[in-house]
Amino acid sequence: MLKKIIALLLLSIVSLHAIEEQQIKKVMDTKVGKVLTILKDNTLSQHQKEQKSIQVIDDVFDYDIMAQISLGKQWRSLSKSEKAQFSERFEKKLKLSYLDKLRLYNNERVIIKEVQKVKPTRSTLETLIIGRDDTYKVIYLFYKNGSNSQWYIYDVNLVGVSILQTYRKQFSEFLQTKTVKQLIESL
Repeated sequence: MLKKIIALLLLSIVSLHAIEEQQIKKVMDTKVGKVLTILKDNTLSQHQKEQKSIQVIDDVFDYDIMAQISLGKQWRSLSKSEKAQFSERFEKKLKLSYLDKLRLYNNERVIIKEVQKVKPTRSTLETLIIGRDDTYKVIYLFYKNGSNSQWYIYDVNLVGVSILQTYRKQFSEFLQTKTVKQLIESL
């Protein structure tokens, strides 16, 4: 059940191309539509569908910020090289997870609701994934980058559960008995 929910969540995911605040809903709606079209294209192999979907979603998520948040306080103790390695591996892990979930797609529909401004530099976008039997709420969390005033996704909540908080807990538990180097290697 949880695997199916995550699969549905990732179907609606869109990833470091800046978005202007007033364009968040439109950009997300367009990207979700493109991914759904790709998944329905029977002329494409599974591998082609996966690669094309990644290309579509790979420009509004801020993977570096996501990596930093997922590691929590430990991030500050990493060298510049370790930060780069961790970010690269974490991004790859997220994408591989996304690809795994794409394989579970079964003609679900996605409804994109309105953007809600939570703080001056934080907004959320609620989406609904409608399957045959259930509807799931997915909330994308956006932040405004101070250096370019554009908006990026930094987390996703599915049924009230943050992807980054889940990783953060897993990484914290891992680091209680192992090193950061071992964590990076495990990703």
